[in-house]
Amino acid sequence: MARKIPSPADTALLAAAGERGATATFTQLERWRTAGLLVRNNRHGAGQGRGSSSAAPAEAVDLVVWLSAHARPGRRPDDLALQAFGAGLPIPEPTVRRAWLTATDFRQDALLGPYEAGDRSTWIGDVADELAHKHGSKTTLLPQRLRDIDARIASAGISFAASEVAAFDKGPTETEPYTTRDLLTTAVSAVLGGTNEFVDADLAAFSRALAPPGAAVPVASMLEYPDGGPALADINDGHGLNLLPAGDARDELTQIVTEASLTQLRAAWHAVDEMHRWAVSLCDTVEAELDAIAAGMPPPDLPGLQQWFYGIAFALNRLLLRQALLDPAPSPKAQASTAVMLLSLATGMSRLRLLVPDGQFELLPVLLPPFLYELAQLVAADLPASLRSDEPD
Repeated sequence: MARKIPSPADTALLAAAGERGATATFTQLERWRTAGLLVRNNRHGAGQGRGSSSAAPAEAVDLVVWLSAHARPGRRPDDLALQAFGAGLPIPEPTVRRAWLTATDFRQDALLGPYEAGDRSTWIGDVADELAHKHGSKTTLLPQRLRDIDARIASAGISFAASEVAAFDKGPTETEPYTTRDLLTTAVSAVLGGTNEFVDADLAAFSRALAPPGAAVPVASMLEYPDGGPALADINDGHGLNLLPAGDARDELTQIVTEASLTQLRAAWHAVDEMHRWAVSLCDTVEAELDAIAAGMPPPDLPGLQQWFYGIAFALNRLLLRQALLDPAPSPKAQASTAVMLLSLATGMSRLRLLVPDGQFELLPVLLPPFLYELAQLVAADLPASLRSDEPD
């Protein structure tokens, strides 16, 4: 079948891209447009009954140059869409949304096996058991570099249960060691069942598992001994807004991607890169501080160790550190999944501000790593539709 003659607009587009070293062909332009990666040329009337003409959008040249350099046989269009979008290139919005949702596979029940509508708890338990059996031996609770630094801190005689912190930890309620199987079970239960399938004590056990042995973990103690305060599952506004999802969390994650602005999605993508730089920098800083302590020349302040202990005490930073060290070079799919996790955390902070308006949120810049705090601020400045008040101003 004969191919159509290339339009003058495409000829001009390839010529402009070629001036910048691109080697794209007319066939590739067609393929990229079919995949939704490249916008079609703008058509406009030529005037005085002379038909119409077309021209490529000005921003298309940058995209063709990028695709020419990165599109290779075997590369999935959605991966290209995610990376090009992260690079600030004008990928069409429907393609961007599709790529984010596909990459994170939020609605792929078939991958997890069938379940009966009336027996969801049993199904979730079966899924957790199956995944734990398949992946438990390959799952790492704490990456080696993190454990090595913990060991150096302990060897330096620095306590993980200093009295001023230990005063806020009443001690664990569980005595059994936490395993990678427990981790997978908790994760599956939280994603597939929400607070219907796990309790605060499960989160507390995970928080303690992230910490070094014998460490004081106040946030875990708060979950284990709520002291009359509501459990996380019970924090809501009475009108359908809950702090944590009560059912399948994938519905909420899908909603987060759907409601997020393109600016927020791109910021979340870059936050993953910042998270990796933050993790490496924090480890480097703590190791340098420990070197100085070992040499008998401790610096006047220890910002790295301070942040390290914040992570232990409140667990969130420790979780982010773990994620970054376990996957330092994520695939586009993995980066999108982690980006949505960060966006979910940022959205949760906005939700918490609405549900607990008198919280001490002024502490967030101190307690959170910069990339997460900035993302939370971006979400707070443009709340998703599900968090906006229906009341008129």
